[in-house]
Amino acid sequence: MHRTNIYLTQEQARALDERARQGGTTRSAIVRDIIDRDLGRDGVLTEEVKAGFAELAERYDELTDGMFDDDPDLRIER
Repeated sequence: MHRTNIYLTQEQARALDERARQGGTTRSAIVRDIIDRDLGRDGVLTEEVKAGFAELAERYDELTDGMFDDDPDLRIER
């Protein structure tokens, strides 16, 4: 990660904080997601997350069997 400081209007900061609160995440994560979408990198993190879940599922096969089957974004194809 590279730290970058930016100036936001009060309205922008409030909107980011509200979206972060609703998503259970941070203002920084929301800003990174917006930048990735704008730069055409949508889904980069999702693939990293899927790979992490697949690795965990493989390592803990019995415990995770079917754990993510109800979520198409996290479903693990073996």
